[in-house]
Amino acid sequence: MARFSQGLRRGLQFGLAAMLLLLILFAVALLWVEQQVFAPKRLALHSYHLQRLDQPAQYGLRIRAHDCLDGLAPCMLVEADGQAGPGERGALLREQLRANGVEPAPYGTHHATLVMLHGRKARKESLLGVAERFVAAGFRCIIADLPAHGDSPLQQMGFGSLAFEQQLPAAVLADIRAQFRLPEEPAFLWGLSMGGAVAVSAAAAQPEAWSGVVIVSSFAELEVVLQHLLGERYAPWLQPVVAWLDRSRQWRGKPTLHSMRPQQWATDLNLPVLMVHGDADEYVPMAQGQALFAAIPSEDKQWLTVKGGTHHTVLVTPMPLYAAMSEWLLGR
Repeated sequence: MARFSQGLRRGLQFGLAAMLLLLILFAVALLWVEQQVFAPKRLALHSYHLQRLDQPAQYGLRIRAHDCLDGLAPCMLVEADGQAGPGERGALLREQLRANGVEPAPYGTHHATLVMLHGRKARKESLLGVAERFVAAGFRCIIADLPAHGDSPLQQMGFGSLAFEQQLPAAVLADIRAQFRLPEEPAFLWGLSMGGAVAVSAAAAQPEAWSGVVIVSSFAELEVVLQHLLGERYAPWLQPVVAWLDRSRQWRGKPTLHSMRPQQWATDLNLPVLMVHGDADEYVPMAQGQALFAAIPSEDKQWLTVKGGTHHTVLVTPMPLYAAMSEWLLGR
């Protein structure tokens, strides 16, 4: 009887220890998922960022920094340096436009303003090479650090679900215009991946601020993207983690994964929209982009497939994509 009692006691102790271990592992998984999604490790400045920042004229650029929104959204104004002339990428873009029958205005001329929103795990400087092309087409570019990225003091990202994120692009545009006394000219939104989700939310919330939106490699539902990334083998394990994570975030007054559905926000988007997606995107399946596109009621919307484009190479395939995007913007 004593041996039975000891065995029972040991069995209970083992069971409790195993349960405690499982709870600890579940809590760790919960914290890891939350950090990876909403506050990933920040990208440091690299040499290719610093080259453009230190010697912008070599790239045909003039770059001015400003702590937009009292420092909550550090940003840069990127314009064409008319005296320096276009850099290599800008010159190629202008050649491609001419090949399409579009004659670019003299370098240094600006037709409109483009507010650019970077992707997850990136920073405003990550888009300097992109801005170099659009500047050559006649757009002054404003690039801002989104929450939990770059030099932003904010620690959590909401993928466009937060009121602050909805207002950020238009507020940054107004701040930069006032700071540098820019003319009141047409303004467009351009967003990549996570930035595309923010662009959809912002354009739907404040359509009066924008003349059009370009969305690159973005998604309809964040939950579906996470399930795709985990694959069929691990996706079932995500459901209880997401359920508890969402419940925890709801208790803390934070947006949930379930609420991050640009597909729903897009139903209020009646502006001109260009959507770009690579057919080899391994992170955001093209079906997700197509679902987002289908939800947009605008009568002026266009879909553009980049053949062979992955999530990381969609902007650097042989396709003259920048010329196509610039021509679409100039047309509006």
